[in-house]
Amino acid sequence: FINPDSTTKGKPVQIWTQGETQSSSAWFPTIDRPNQKTTEEIAMTVPAKYVTLSNGKLVSQVPAGPGLRTDTWKMDLPHSPYLFMMAVGDFKIYKDTWRGKDVTYYLEPKYAPFAKQIFGNTPDMLEFFSERLGVEFPWNKYAQIVARDYVSGAMENTSATLHGEQVQMDGRELLDREYSSESVIAHELFHQWFGDYVTAESWSNITVNESMADFSEALYAQHKYGQDAADAHNYRYLKSYLGSARDASKDLVRFHYNNREDVFDLVSYQKGGAIVQMLRTYLGDDVFFAGLKKYLTDNKFGNGEAHQMRLAMEAVSGQDLNWFYNQWYYGAGHPVVSIDYGWDAGTKT
Repeated sequence: FINPDSTTKGKPVQIWTQGETQSSSAWFPTIDRPNQKTTEEIAMTVPAKYVTLSNGKLVSQVPAGPGLRTDTWKMDLPHSPYLFMMAVGDFKIYKDTWRGKDVTYYLEPKYAPFAKQIFGNTPDMLEFFSERLGVEFPWNKYAQIVARDYVSGAMENTSATLHGEQVQMDGRELLDREYSSESVIAHELFHQWFGDYVTAESWSNITVNESMADFSEALYAQHKYGQDAADAHNYRYLKSYLGSARDASKDLVRFHYNNREDVFDLVSYQKGGAIVQMLRTYLGDDVFFAGLKKYLTDNKFGNGEAHQMRLAMEAVSGQDLNWFYNQWYYGAGHPVVSIDYGWDAGTKT
């Protein structure tokens, strides 16, 4: 609940939820695990001046007493409880579209004039990812909402991504926006396939969600801005992982951890994304993307882990990839190159 009694001047009144990892059970009864899948219906009774957002389709809006309204949202396709969401507040809605599906952006009123500049590449991302994966965006709509005091960067709630307020920019700020600020939009959208359509079976395997979403950032940069932009983005992420000495000893898939939140780190994300890119280079684009399509279609509306990804890649490539996954997914570390040099002033060599 953000500023619920309106005591902070200039701060909007908002409600939003965060499910990942296992917080959805704090507001509705559920088996709060990623390997659970269910449909959903949420009804919210709110002051009529506010708008609401949740997963799936807004199926009804009815008066609920003086100054009140009840909105009912329904998701008729199965997804995991941590991806359930609801949001309420004074948002302006910018309406876009893609292949006949609603694409909407919810922003604070003062940022609404810049909605198209902030989120305007979303339809192009939807088209590019759908074509590249060979699997059309699987949900009936795609909304993005920006919330105050959010606890993370963004969250890929099914069909309704929530962003932290840092994504909101005015015209002057947008002049200086770099792709690193836009890449989160691609990241969360790619999760609608890798994370929502097919969900990691356990937190140990979270990298099959997060490494893929990290990979998508450079994939879209390559498509939209060219190879140099993609390489620069990958280099920045690789440096962030290599700069963290404590992460070198962590396996990409971790069956043993002290806290499930600990697996959301530079290994699952940045190192994982680099490994996905390496696999793409090794197999070639035709085989690699055919493997992603098979992984998605074989496990749709269900769960997957690194083994399922390996089996999909093996099926389309005809290769045994146990060696690759054992080395990079079930092991730790990275190549270390040492360079020794000397200079002889006499021979100038």
